[in-house]
Amino acid sequence: MMLGAASFASADCDKTIRLVASPAGKVIAADGRVRVRAQTRTPTFVKQNYVLEMSALVPNGTTFMVFNNGLPAGTVTITFGVGRLALDNEAGHVLPAGTDPVCSIKTVIVTDAAGNTILSGTF
Repeated sequence: MMLGAASFASADCDKTIRLVASPAGKVIAADGRVRVRAQTRTPTFVKQNYVLEMSALVPNGTTFMVFNNGLPAGTVTITFGVGRLALDNEAGHVLPAGTDPVCSIKTVIVTDAAGNTILSGTF
């Protein structure tokens, strides 16, 4: 039984990165960070959380696309200069492809509506 517990514990993580603004991101003073957490709750369930927070000097309602490991993860809508994408696998929620498992995310890219990279980072 101890072997099973050890294999589940390896899925646990708590990592944070600061995203780097591209030249297009610098024009709008974009800044951001991403935090991923996974915690084994039971032998069959690992609680996973993903939070991307960003700021940018853009009009309210401006949206940005978030990609994890090259796959779409969701959108961030800016309100009063800030926006947030929060994902988890609790209460029946399913994490998007490229985001599950959160501990395996390597690259994060935030793009504008035209597909220009605004922020990026690597775990």
